[in-house]
Amino acid sequence: MFYPDGKLSTAACHAILEFNQKESQVKEVCDLKKIKLRLDDSRIYLIVKRKPISSTNYIGLIEKLYDHFFGTTSLTMEEYFETWMEWREKETSVSRKTIKENRFLWNALLKDQEITKVPLSNLSVKDYIRYFRIITKDRQLTRKRFNDLKSIMNGILYLAVENEVIDHNCLRDINFKQFSFKAEENNIKPYTEEERLKIINHLGDDFYSLAIKLDFYLVLRIGELKGLRWDDISGDFLYVQRFVDDQNEIIDDIKGHAQEGKRLMPLTPNAKEILEQIRLQNPDSEYIFIRKGQPLATVTFNRRLKKCCEELDIEYRSSHKLRFSTASIMYKNGMEDTELQKLLGHATLIMTQHYLRNITSQEETAAKMSAILG
Repeated sequence: MFYPDGKLSTAACHAILEFNQKESQVKEVCDLKKIKLRLDDSRIYLIVKRKPISSTNYIGLIEKLYDHFFGTTSLTMEEYFETWMEWREKETSVSRKTIKENRFLWNALLKDQEITKVPLSNLSVKDYIRYFRIITKDRQLTRKRFNDLKSIMNGILYLAVENEVIDHNCLRDINFKQFSFKAEENNIKPYTEEERLKIINHLGDDFYSLAIKLDFYLVLRIGELKGLRWDDISGDFLYVQRFVDDQNEIIDDIKGHAQEGKRLMPLTPNAKEILEQIRLQNPDSEYIFIRKGQPLATVTFNRRLKKCCEELDIEYRSSHKLRFSTASIMYKNGMEDTELQKLLGHATLIMTQHYLRNITSQEETAAKMSAILG
């Protein structure tokens, strides 16, 4: 087999040497004296963990055994996690923040777990179900945290299928309704209408104060606010089409990369007036909130907002809560959730409804009950 033409070439010598090394490694992990002959087809085989590995000849069997113990079929989830992470950084547009969050979750829930140390090819649906039952026992995880974990595992397994490390992603065969989850701590509290107006009226006309004011008239992520250019404005509308990421890099796309993210945002008269004030302070930049090459700093934005809240004795909420607040205020005052979905740039209505919070005070609720019920 190594020299079919009867000549021992240099390539044949290398092949023999490589085979001998593989054979030696295989002998360290299994007993080759237990190789048996199958009478029906004359194939030789060896039972490994209750599964037969067979070939028509000894050399072929050693190759298969080596691949089983030391090749791609021996890769564990722990080993393949790093391959997946490297692939995502090089081949996908996923953000550094998401990759960092994925690694944090891996370290918290999967690192050093038994399931991550078993070869992927040996894991069955039953093994995954057993692991999921352990981590969801006594409702230890919220559904969101569990789904984030499942996304990591799905990503690893789908890449393993693509690279022919395994034949099938076992997670597709699991009924996830069988697991129980901890109730979500859904305590996001937006600014009320009254608080919004107090903040807007209290803020001055410095660059960061104007940025906060404008954000109260829009429903943008802070990264989208930073990525706005003057030529995005057309009449009474603003076209949202890019953002600045955590590394201050301008991304010519929208977070999440969903088509719905690129959208038109109506500009109210007050919003246009604020923009004119900003233009006077930043006339030479093509970007509304990038001055001298430096984007608006989120930490400074939040620090300025916090100072304003302290001066007004209002509970401080960060920049992201402005997006919740403006959406909730518009919803309370009659805007349809489907309209808000477009403004927020959400792919699904469920995502939008997560943003819409009840900002009606107890006094307002009591007045409505009196008017309705008497």
